[in-house]
Amino acid sequence: MIYLSDLPTGALAHVSSYLAAPSRALFAVALNYRDVERSSAIAGGDWEYLDFGHIEKDLAAKLSDDDIRDVLISIDAVNNLRSLWLTNCINITGVGLEPLRESTIIQQIDLSLVNVHESCKLDPAPPISCAEVIPILDSIIERGEDCSSEHLQFPNEWRKERNTESDFHAFLTRYNDYLSSRADICLKCSSNLPGDGHTGDGHMLRMDEYQYGTQNFTCYDCMKKYCDECDNDLFGCYINVCDRCERSYCGHCQTVCYCECCENSYCVDCVDSKQCSQCEMKTCLNCVVTGCHNNCDAGKIWCLYCVENENAFSSCKDCNERYCGDCCDSDIHAVKSCVGCKKDLCSQCRVNRCKDGGNCTKCYQLAFPVLLESKERQHQEMQHQEMQTENDNQRNEINQLKRKVKDLSNKFEEA
Repeated sequence: MIYLSDLPTGALAHVSSYLAAPSRALFAVALNYRDVERSSAIAGGDWEYLDFGHIEKDLAAKLSDDDIRDVLISIDAVNNLRSLWLTNCINITGVGLEPLRESTIIQQIDLSLVNVHESCKLDPAPPISCAEVIPILDSIIERGEDCSSEHLQFPNEWRKERNTESDFHAFLTRYNDYLSSRADICLKCSSNLPGDGHTGDGHMLRMDEYQYGTQNFTCYDCMKKYCDECDNDLFGCYINVCDRCERSYCGHCQTVCYCECCENSYCVDCVDSKQCSQCEMKTCLNCVVTGCHNNCDAGKIWCLYCVENENAFSSCKDCNERYCGDCCDSDIHAVKSCVGCKKDLCSQCRVNRCKDGGNCTKCYQLAFPVLLESKERQHQEMQHQEMQTENDNQRNEINQLKRKVKDLSNKFEEA
């Protein structure tokens, strides 16, 4: 019996070239997990970037530390890999990253385990362990001037509670010292980073409660660095952090919008923003309200601020139906405020009150156009019904005449 692994290395390498990068490496490992040299030949070259988000999510979730280790060995990651994203690898502890130990070329590692523009919070919490990963990261940054690391994205599980006595916090301090020693500068104003007076009190990492453990000044996408005092005419601040995925982006790589209602910032691919129809303020979709009783315009939205301050809608005090300001101004059936009794009522509830013996003359004045329209509508409906009845009668007469003509025709044929 011939097995797939018995085929020539060149043929298998040609087959694997049609696969996504992680699949190519997994294919090579599966065929020749004991033969590193042959696995490397099948996996191919060009291994500067490895993102497990390029394979099926279910498959990535099943990968073990052994799988990750074998893949990194097969591509000679310590000498080739510059960026690693462990997207959806939610079943690993991190011990499989051992082949990266003492790497001098790795620049970026994303340990968050979630795809870009996805919430950083995972439930249940993944087993990825500080105890397994931090020694490997330490071996990388301890290379000093030979180290190339520029960006680490940590799991939310490690960052959700700030503990200054933890091993993770101690590593953040060491990594912050390493990043500060690089003497990076802002690409716009050439000021030193971190410098004094910038976000984070002179830290390259956020060491306080807000976005604890994330990086300052560095774009997650392009890894270019900007200070927080430089603005862009098109995008505002050069670097903004998204409160959903907790990644920082420069304005060239991703638009990050600030919501005035919840006072959070979101990149548009995480949470889109809309303009409030009332105050024209940019609002995230989490703070958007729709729902005029008239369904006047599907494109209209209102922010929570306008709704809570009763600037966007007026509600009927009897039935609680709400109408937007435009409808209240133009539609006689929407909520109107009576200058006499000071009651905000929709047309139907006001008519009902008038019919029940209400004695407010101003309410009668507001109800009159509604009653007049209702009367005209009833008149039109009656006319329509009369015309329909007349048409039905004429149709019946025509059908009767047709039957008589047919009967006469049959009698003439028999004669």
